[in-house]
Formats: sequence, C-alpha cells, structure tokens
Amino acid sequence: MMAPGDAETGLTLDLLLPAEAAPALQGRARNIKWIWHDTADFALAADGLALLDTGGAAWRLDRFRPTKPESAWLPGAPDWTLAESDAPALVCATAGIDFPANLIPMARLHARQRHLRAGTDGVVGYVIDGVLHSAAHERSVRLLRVSGPANAVIARADQLGASVPGIGLSAMALALAHPGLPPRRTGAPCLAPNSSVDAAFGHIVGHLTDVILHLAPLAVLGAGPEPVHQIRVAARRLRSALGLFGKIVACPELAPIKAGARQLATILGPARDWDVFLAGTGAAVAASLPDDPAVAHLLAAAKRRRQAAYRGLRIYLDGPEFRLLGLRLVSLIAMRPWEMDGEARALAAFAARALKKRHVRMMAAGDGIEDLDVPALHRLRLQAKRLRYAAEFLAPLYPDRIIGRYVRRLSDVQEALGHLNDASVAAGLMGALGRAGGLGYAGGVVRGFVAGRAGDARDKIAAAWTRFRKLTVKPLFVATKPDDLDKD
Repeated sequence: MMAPGDAETGLTLDLLLPAEAAPALQGRARNIKWIWHDTADFALAADGLALLDTGGAAWRLDRFRPTKPESAWLPGAPDWTLAESDAPALVCATAGIDFPANLIPMARLHARQRHLRAGTDGVVGYVIDGVLHSAAHERSVRLLRVSGPANAVIARADQLGASVPGIGLSAMALALAHPGLPPRRTGAPCLAPNSSVDAAFGHIVGHLTDVILHLAPLAVLGAGPEPVHQIRVAARRLRSALGLFGKIVACPELAPIKAGARQLATILGPARDWDVFLAGTGAAVAASLPDDPAVAHLLAAAKRRRQAAYRGLRIYLDGPEFRLLGLRLVSLIAMRPWEMDGEARALAAFAARALKKRHVRMMAAGDGIEDLDVPALHRLRLQAKRLRYAAEFLAPLYPDRIIGRYVRRLSDVQEALGHLNDASVAAGLMGALGRAGGLGYAGGVVRGFVAGRAGDARDKIAAAWTRFRKLTVKPLFVATKPDDLDKD
C-alpha cells in the first residue's frame, strides 16, 4: 500500500467521519452507484476479492484481504485494485483470476461524492456520503479518503475527529450481504521468517491494530462477549510487543501509544472479567443452587455490573481517545520513526536474545514452585504470558516441532497458574458487588466454590512446571535457525 518512511512519505487512508465533522469541500456533488458482484456462495469474497461495477462500463477487481498471513497491510489503507476494464470477464482475466460465470449482485452503494478543498498541507481526497444496501440489511457510511504527506494526513484526520476503519468499503459491503465472512486479520501475527527487526515490529503492530479496529465497532453495537474477548487478547499482545521491541525501536512516539494501550486494557478488563464470571463460575453456582434467592440476587447484581462495564467500554470505543489511539498506531506503522543500526536489524539475533532473557527470568523460580506464595505465583503467571506472546511472535524463525512444543508446555504452565488466580479475581469481583457479594452468604458460596475448584491447582502447577523445565531449549537461544531439538 505504501512504503514506510519519514513524515513526508505519501500516505493514503480511508477514514470514517462522525456526523458532526465538516470538512471543507469543493465542486459539485457527483452521484455514484456501485454494485458488488459474486457467486451465490461468495467464492470471490472468500478469497478476499471484490468484483465491483462502478457504473456504466467500468468494472474493477479489488483485494480487501492479504493473500498470506505474513503479508503487510496498513490498517485503514484502501483496497488494492488488481485490474480495471469494461467487462467483468476481462477484469478477471487481467488479474489472472478464473471468471465465475454465475455472478449475481450482492451489495450496492448509493452515495454522493465531493472532493476536499485544496489546502496548504498537501492533502487531497474526497468524501463519500451514502448508504450501503444488501438484500437484508443497510448501513449508512460517511467515508473520507485522503492522500498526502503522512503527518498532514494524520493531522487532518485528528482535526476532523475521524477514525481509521477496521474494515474496507468492499469488505463492509460484502459483510453486509454475508455476515459470516472472516475479518481481514485474526489471531496472533505471523511474521515472514526473513523479516528485519523493524519490519517485524511494524507487521506485528499493524496486524494487532487491524484486529482491534475491526472488532471495536462490533463491541460498540453489542455483538456479544466474543469481540470484547478478542480485543482484549489483541490489546495484551500489542502491549507485549511494545515491551518486547520497546528498547530497540525506542522513539518519543511510543510513549503515548503505550499509555493508550494501557488505558484500553484497563477499560476492557471489567467487561471481560464479568463475562467470564457469569459464563463460568456464576453459571456453575446457579446450576448447583438453582432456587437460592441469595445466589439469584448476587447474579442479578453481577449482570448489572457487567452492563455498566459494557456501557463504559462502548463510550470509550466510540470516543475521541480511542480514535486518537488508532490514528497514532497507524502513524507509527506508516512512518516508522525509530532509528536502528545494522546489527539491530538481524531478527534471528534479536529473537535469540529476547527469548533467552525472558526464559531465564521465568526459570529463576527454580524447582520449589509449589512452595511459592500466591503473589509470587501471580508474577510467574504474568512472566509466562509475556514469554508465550514473545514465542508466538517469533515462532516463524524456528521449526514447528521445536517452537510448537515450547509454546504448548508454556501454555500449560500459564493455564495451571490461571486456575489459582481465579480465586483472587473472584474475590475482587465479589468485593465490587457490595452487600450482595461482599461478606454475605452468596459471596461466601462463590468464594468457596472457586477455592474448591482450585484445591489441586498447586499440584497441577508443579506438574506443568516440571514438564516445562525438562525441555531442551538451547536451540532457541542461538542466532541462527535451529535444525533440531533433543527429545525429552
């Protein structure tokens, strides 16, 4: 989409404008009618392709999803146009795509388009204001496409209160027609094995930013707990990446991003904690005591707490602070303002040092893990989580058999430690319920239930820890790609 560089690098972004934004426009408005076509089973969209009739004899084939997980894609960048022609069959042939003969209209856009008034900042673009339609749904859209020097584009977006969309216009239209289409990004980032350190960092942050921006509107619309859960996972991975690469890509721009990511994680926490409690411990206690009024009262109070947490989260995700975080992340990825020397660019050497440092820090717990107090075990769980995220980021540098076993054993340790942590989380949630969950009967039932379930947690922790310590890990800590790992 664009080459990373300095503030003068050309940047093109699609931005969603709030209703109150008033960009200076010029020229007469042009009516546009775009129609997206696909097969009945969305064969093109499943491959990340959008076949678009832009009016008259103008057809275009766009790509709205990368071909491979490790492909670079700047969040908010427009779809890639692969080919244009006066007939759909020619468009597909030009792009090397088999033409699907049984095309049908899937979605359409009716809108008015006007250009931005020229300014002194070098930014040009246009606004599309209209409605996307499918057979069953419709969605208003107010989209600003801007191009120009990266700093000026980001400043213009900030001035207008715009947000970087987590999904392109074609993806919006096709998702309206087929809500089951997968998002552009999911799960953990996947690096190309030959990446440099700065390219790896940019790809990881770009991937996670894309996930967060794509899911945020779903969380605002109340699409259930899954978007909130996935945003929280992506936010944790983002914070881990900022910590893992922080010193080697140090620059002033990282400080506000770290603060914004920390604020996002803080706001997500209560909503996700209440989701987990109500779906897990709360549901289990209710099933055990279905007719207990005190338990019913406690669960009703917990649901009210969850609703309040979700209200706060929706306000934040739909507000200026989250929009600014998105713009800062996109600006960081686009301009890459850090400076690096040649040695620092070797990703294999960086990976070996980073994994070894985090592994050694975690292994300092020694062989007496079952004797550690709860705060020490909590710290160990956080270390395991950070190490696992780092190992997942850097996994493509190692053979699957080596890094896969390492991550699995590490995840077992983290999960065993997490069961012990459930009791302290439940205690904090009960305390937040006041009289309903504090020192009352129902709160005691919940504490007892969690404590009983975690009764054998220390034995499981010790067993998982022993299996993890038996791994031969030396090949992970060398600066070249390991070929093998001794069996254990």
